[in-house]
Amino acid sequence: MINDEIIVRRAEKEDIEQFMDLVMRMKRLNGEFDSLFKANEDNLGNIKNYYLSTIEHRDRFVTLVAICKKKICGLVKAEVKDRVSYIPDKEARINDLYIMPEFRRKDVGKKMLNKLYEIAREMNIRVISAEFPTLNLIALNFYQKIGYREIGSVYGVDIENIEKEKSE
Repeated sequence: MINDEIIVRRAEKEDIEQFMDLVMRMKRLNGEFDSLFKANEDNLGNIKNYYLSTIEHRDRFVTLVAICKKKICGLVKAEVKDRVSYIPDKEARINDLYIMPEFRRKDVGKKMLNKLYEIAREMNIRVISAEFPTLNLIALNFYQKIGYREIGSVYGVDIENIEKEKSE
């Protein structure tokens, strides 16, 4: 695939069906890395509404799609976060980044991130971070390769499991 054949743009409401297919593929993949990321297949209506709101609220989210061969082949969604105690005081946190397997290693990710960086600069955002399951080595290697470094940690627990362990 020639790099010029990849078009990256802001997601539009009309993209939502194809967009949702990629979102659910990504969420299922995340579930393979950790059970706390199990995709909620029974909540598709609310998930769709959530992503529609990220498309609408351009001041709080940057939601992009990559078009390859006239179909959506990748997506990225970053949430704008206030960092009032830090300089710089704004961050865009990538929560979702997914590229269809057949389009990986073809500069789709690079083009999506370049578009994200362009929009971030326009919004006076200088810090971009990425959030993904710890055991997702594909994501870890991707981000490290392009210069991202670890800047924090998030730990989680299913409190139902804690309650069970206490009673045993």
